Amino acid sequence: MDPETSPLIAEATCRLRAGKFSGTARPRILGVDDNPRNLNILRKTLGEEVQFTPASSGEEALEVAPRLRPDIILLDIMMPGLDGYETCRRLRARADLTSAKILMVSARGSTVDRLQGYAVGADDYVVKPFDPDELLAKVRVYLRLKSVEEVDHLKTSLLSLLSHETRTPLTLILSPISLLLQSADLPPRHRELVAVVDSGARRLMALLDKVSFLSQLKVGEIPFQMGPADLGAIARDAVERARASSDKAGVHLTLEAERPAPIRGDAKHLGRVVDALLDNAIRFSPDGETVRVCTGASDTGSHLTVSDSGPGIDSELLPRLFEDFTVADVDHHTKGHGLSLATARLIAEQHAGTLEVETGTGQAGARFRLDLPTADGGSPKN
Repeated sequence: MDPETSPLIAEATCRLRAGKFSGTARPRILGVDDNPRNLNILRKTLGEEVQFTPASSGEEALEVAPRLRPDIILLDIMMPGLDGYETCRRLRARADLTSAKILMVSARGSTVDRLQGYAVGADDYVVKPFDPDELLAKVRVYLRLKSVEEVDHLKTSLLSLLSHETRTPLTLILSPISLLLQSADLPPRHRELVAVVDSGARRLMALLDKVSFLSQLKVGEIPFQMGPADLGAIARDAVERARASSDKAGVHLTLEAERPAPIRGDAKHLGRVVDALLDNAIRFSPDGETVRVCTGASDTGSHLTVSDSGPGIDSELLPRLFEDFTVADVDHHTKGHGLSLATARLIAEQHAGTLEVETGTGQAGARFRLDLPTADGGSPKN
């Protein structure tokens, strides 16, 4: 059946007009093919819901793409002059086109052809003659993927900007507040009010530090100094750092780390993992309860557990516990922002390890377990 007159095209176009491509702006799609008939088929398949721009050669595509800033490029392979592979490679080399999704559309559909396309930077491959529904489905998927990636990039950039721009004003606030609190002439009521401001500013500074670190960790900007280490020693240091907060909360800390627990990792960043687990356990433990920290080792790796006697974790929250900003009640929560556990799991994964949680209901508490490979059993992911 002639693709130009296929009823599938008409049906698919109707679905597009019914809102298949969401968003206020029409998606920009660049079609690159030396055959005008093929470009016409692409135009009809995609319909009027997209802004379709044709290019009859690789050279024209390289000229048009920087001005158009397409969301998706549908690229033929067999063209005179620059073929699709070289065109794709040059498009991918441009910093201003990194977010564009490139789909090879070609009659050459062997595994070798596909692998060559992926090697030069193509995101996907559609074989001619293509099924209109398949092409539309892939275009829709890659438009959605591009949108998600752009939002993630925007959030990361915004968080980094806010962290950088807010840190200096907070420092300027905290310095004079510290001097005021040291003044013997400050009336008691004024001292209470200044202490409230100091506490709030320090909480905001700590949040900015967590956001900044997590953002850098996600994009691979945090260096890891990998080397032999003992998970038991890391746990002991973390427990000592947590003593002040546990005493203030009326929570007891116990540590069982009698045997060496050898690992290969970054002791400083693994210390952040244990700090996060202890902070979480202390904040959710009732007055007078005990948080237990244990380390151990086996032939395959070493592990650390942090157990508390708190209220446990809600079953609806549990699947999202290690995601960013995961809290049970966004509007009324008072015990953290969900960043520390997200950071802890990412650090564990960078060490080829795992971080999981077991929890019950009522007063059963929660038990977090960190597993890491032995000193010679794993390598960092960055």
